[in-house]
Amino acid sequence: MTGPTRWLLMAGHVPPTLRGGGIVRYTVELARALARRDDVELHVLSSPAAAGPIAGLVGDPARVLTHPPVPDPLLPVWERYALGRRLGRRFDVVQGAKHLLPRRVAARTALTVHDLLLFDRPDDFPLPKRMLLGRPYAASLRQADALLCVSAATRDRLLRWDPRLAPRAEVAPLTTSPHLLDSAPVAVPALEGHAFALVVGDASKRKNVSAVVSAWSDVVRKRPDAVLALVGPPAWGTEAYGPDHARLVVEGSIVQLTGVDDGTLRWCYEHCAVVLAPSLAEGFGLPAVEALDLGAPLVTSLDPALVEVSGDHAEHLPAEDVRGWAEAALRHLDRPRPQAPAHPRRTWDDVAEETVAAVLRGRVSGT
Repeated sequence: MTGPTRWLLMAGHVPPTLRGGGIVRYTVELARALARRDDVELHVLSSPAAAGPIAGLVGDPARVLTHPPVPDPLLPVWERYALGRRLGRRFDVVQGAKHLLPRRVAARTALTVHDLLLFDRPDDFPLPKRMLLGRPYAASLRQADALLCVSAATRDRLLRWDPRLAPRAEVAPLTTSPHLLDSAPVAVPALEGHAFALVVGDASKRKNVSAVVSAWSDVVRKRPDAVLALVGPPAWGTEAYGPDHARLVVEGSIVQLTGVDDGTLRWCYEHCAVVLAPSLAEGFGLPAVEALDLGAPLVTSLDPALVEVSGDHAEHLPAEDVRGWAEAALRHLDRPRPQAPAHPRRTWDDVAEETVAAVLRGRVSGT
């Protein structure tokens, strides 16, 4: 390739707010970092509604392609089966940031592998999503010239699924958003003046929030003033808060926060006694890294990705050890928050550098 690499990042899942869960945050921050590079000419595939905000990321509305206004459940079908013909030979690289690549695209292809949950935990997903995404995701994994795994744990899981993908699978770990790190903290009145623990994430079964909620019943018997803050997006799929949740909310022992901005999230990380990450399965575990980067004590499950990203900077417990989670929370609630040790901090420019290097090393499409 001569001159900047013409790079298309598929971001049809990014809403006009540019805010959302981990995959949305990944896509937005990677787009910002790729747009800063002199060796990449970034273009982004967007929904019509998000085209304006996406243009702000890339700095040129002419570099934003929009998909047709199809219903959300049908968008994966269009991306997989119709997009390739539209793209022709306009791009050197096409990167899928969420599950899918277009078929028969005349470009080098890259797919970000966030997790294998569609195969490992299919019942966590609504039936239409399982039906529309399962086989196309598998086909996209096998098609990609470069597979960008967000953790070594995810790469290991991918290669257990198909060992033949090893030559194309590389690791480019994620990191905390600079917008979170730079936001002015915004206090949460319901938490001010309280000793509280923090859980960040949705309430799907794999997140195992029910274990911490059950543990919290034991915590408040010994510390009636303690509060558990649950921060996450509006629920999708099957929620799993556990049988004690409603009572603890009514009693004020659980504070539920949804749709929080970065300033509020930063304040929660900086003022909690401990962050609890009890997930049964993660591809990366961004809240664990965010907690460490903002100086919060951290306890995670034994999930390989969470252990990988937190290492010796966190305590690790069996995910279903309700008593252990209660004891860990009480230890942190009953002592002053320690000064967090300094640790090396990755940037999204690092992620972009590793992404570009991995893609340009990948096998040439069609060979």
